[in-house]
Amino acid sequence: MFAQRWRVIAFCGVESQSCRRGLALLLSSICAVSIASGADLSQAVVRQKVNVVTVAPNLTAAVQPAAQGAVIHDENVVRTGVESRAELEFSDLTLARLGANSIFSFDAKARAMNFTKGAVLFSKPTKSGPVELRSGAITAAITGSTGFISNVRTGNARSKGKGSTTLVGMLEGKLNGGTRWTDGAGREHSTHFKLGPGELLVARPDGPPRVAQFDLPRFLRTSPLVNGFKQPLNNMAELNRAVADYRADERGGFIDQTNVMVVSTQPTAWDSSSNSMAIEVSVAELTKTGGPNFLNVGGTGVIRGQLVWRTDADLDLYLTLPNGQQVSFQNVSVTFNNGRATARLDHDNLGNTIDVQPNIRVENITVNGVPLSGLYSFLVNNFGTHNSSDPFTLTVNFNGKTQVINGNLGNGQTSPPVKVTVPGG
Repeated sequence: MFAQRWRVIAFCGVESQSCRRGLALLLSSICAVSIASGADLSQAVVRQKVNVVTVAPNLTAAVQPAAQGAVIHDENVVRTGVESRAELEFSDLTLARLGANSIFSFDAKARAMNFTKGAVLFSKPTKSGPVELRSGAITAAITGSTGFISNVRTGNARSKGKGSTTLVGMLEGKLNGGTRWTDGAGREHSTHFKLGPGELLVARPDGPPRVAQFDLPRFLRTSPLVNGFKQPLNNMAELNRAVADYRADERGGFIDQTNVMVVSTQPTAWDSSSNSMAIEVSVAELTKTGGPNFLNVGGTGVIRGQLVWRTDADLDLYLTLPNGQQVSFQNVSVTFNNGRATARLDHDNLGNTIDVQPNIRVENITVNGVPLSGLYSFLVNNFGTHNSSDPFTLTVNFNGKTQVINGNLGNGQTSPPVKVTVPGG
């Protein structure tokens, strides 16, 4: 194309009006081709649909069935039903694959894709322009890459609005972005992140995000967002290279398989109507460094409390400090003793995160630094459950001594406390 441009200029020789007009038309054509090869989000086509797929002009408008081959326009909202999925293809061959119970839209002017609910796989050609991804508190930018986003909405009757979890994972390429969150004192924070192939970000609005590795080859083998459609992904060559690099790192000992997450887009036992991603962490149940009776989830500390349970109930771990401050899902991090110590909850598990296969849920509260002398009291509350009662184990360790209690809690019930006394000095 550019060689043709220079031949026309040489042929014109002199700056005649007709030559300038012809050259202007050619340059306009070149620009049009250049723009078309960039990130064109003006419309998309439903390349494949399975079961119920609808479209509406906006989030509040009435929905209409979306047929295969239907054109989806800027700011239209696409929804999928139970056990349904859809594949949308944009003009530049960017793909968006929607899992069950997903809500998706795009903004052509802002060149942005909005993931409101459910699980979506995105695949963008390697030489196309940048696109912004928006989901929950996350905003990120991609050029040529393939990855997935799941926005797991947890503001149900049990959680009483305790928040949502957004998962972002990269299959190939790179992702740069940021996430916003608020700490227990109501202070707003923003955290920048970068993800490469096999890396996963777990973000909540009430705590800092966490980055972990996930089993990339297994995801590509088992995810219906990858193999549940007729056509292969456009970036298969790049995906194959990413898998080869993952295997090479594995052989080189750079990937510890005991600490790699297995991410699934299959419906889970705790939400049979959802295709949102659950996390299952393949780790050994007992650690060599975590102390006796502790699972290999969460960090260690001068004082450590760990709550473990095996049902879909929303159990919560609490720690009351000697100065009366409390650490819990409502206040995940406390600095005390004149800034010399911190106490932190690692994550608020609503019962929908599997921390150790096949069904173990975990929460940890750790104290690090120089703790204040006095009484530290751990307890467990059953925030919400559909079960008659839920068994739990609470393990607390300080100064080489471990205390363990087991029990059952009904809805709203609280366990007896496990107390640790830190002596003065």
